[in-house]
Amino acid sequence: MNKEFKIGRNTIYFDSDGHKLEGHLWIPKDFKEDRRYPAIVVTRPASGVKEQTAGIYAEKFAEKGYITLAFDTKGFGGSEGIPQMEDPFSIISDNKNAFSYIQSLLEVDNDKVISAGVCMGAGHAIAASSDDKRTKATIAISPYLTSHIDYPKAFGGKTIVKVLMGISNPLINFFKILGIYLYIPIVPLKKWMEYIPATETQAGMKQYYGYKNKPGTVPYWKNKGNFYRASHIMTGKYNPFNYIQKHQNKPLFMAYADGGYSINKIQEFYDSIPTDKKDLLVCKNATHFDLYYKPEFVNPIIERTINFLQQNNLST
Repeated sequence: MNKEFKIGRNTIYFDSDGHKLEGHLWIPKDFKEDRRYPAIVVTRPASGVKEQTAGIYAEKFAEKGYITLAFDTKGFGGSEGIPQMEDPFSIISDNKNAFSYIQSLLEVDNDKVISAGVCMGAGHAIAASSDDKRTKATIAISPYLTSHIDYPKAFGGKTIVKVLMGISNPLINFFKILGIYLYIPIVPLKKWMEYIPATETQAGMKQYYGYKNKPGTVPYWKNKGNFYRASHIMTGKYNPFNYIQKHQNKPLFMAYADGGYSINKIQEFYDSIPTDKKDLLVCKNATHFDLYYKPEFVNPIIERTINFLQQNNLST
């Protein structure tokens, strides 16, 4: 094993589009020098950092014998870059660079690299994995796949959003030239934010994210983002459904909560993936955010995922 690594969690860095990203690499406790291990790259939910739900799943998968990587995307947590609302195309690129990093490790079996993600990160993980031959399967947990519908709707529809973006983008770009970024909270935790449009998912984020006594409370999470490249989501330019046909014949595991968001669209997405190697777990009596951290949901998801990967020869 690389002398810089130890069993358990290791802080690592890798390059993505000229930025240094920080990640946690998990080495399984039964690691043996003469073996190569399957690997899972875990993409965090929108606004999240590696110390939250992505780290929970990374650690759990490592306990099952996988080398795993949870990382901070550009501008979040310990990674370089300007905090953004959620730039899907930038994060998809981060994913692909994470695949490059994980495959560079001598400890990893390059024929068994898997892309995983939670919430909006599930969509990014699918998009990054769909046409990338380096990944051999995709795992989507509590996926949120309707930002291209929900975000424009929250602000009155795509036409109004395009007008608003057309007015605001020149101002945003002007301040960007000056090195000034206009930040707003991502999660509507403040009283005054009740008067600003928000998606149902954003409102639900208050269950997990917050400043005190919330499951997702960690020092590195910041409730802020800016309008830089916000148009990718606000105008529906990013649409996870556009990646369905690219996901040809690649195994897919999906788990979602029966009390989650837009479950009819999640089911439609799952049904449309063009592969017969797929498995679906619908978690009963659960909310979208329950799947982020609650053991009674996380543990069965892990077990079902491991069984699925074993069936597809993607285990140790």
